[in-house]
Amino acid sequence: MALNIRKISETTRSKVYTEDGYFLGEVEDAIISDNKIYGWKIRVLDPDLSKRGIKGIIAPHQLIKAMGQIWIISRAVYSVKSTSEKEETGSKETKEGTEGETENKVEVEKVE
Repeated sequence: MALNIRKISETTRSKVYTEDGYFLGEVEDAIISDNKIYGWKIRVLDPDLSKRGIKGIIAPHQLIKAMGQIWIISRAVYSVKSTSEKEETGSKETKEGTEGETENKVEVEKVE
């Protein structure tokens, strides 16, 4: 198996999706600490999140599930507010990401 090497400059503008399939935005920059990639700066382009004033997030590198033409980020970076049949009756179901990692979370509304 050949090692696929990409330059950081080639990763900018890659589309970022959550592992649930929501379009979140695009990669803007890498954050490097101690000669290692600490995380990725993601510009939020989702109109629903932009209306709430969320312009971007920092996704730690270990929470990136896949990097290629599109990127997939782990659900630990965000929490998903799910609208299901229960919402029709007036209650909401909420799914939380990994506990203890609230500082990097962004709420994303699921529209069905």
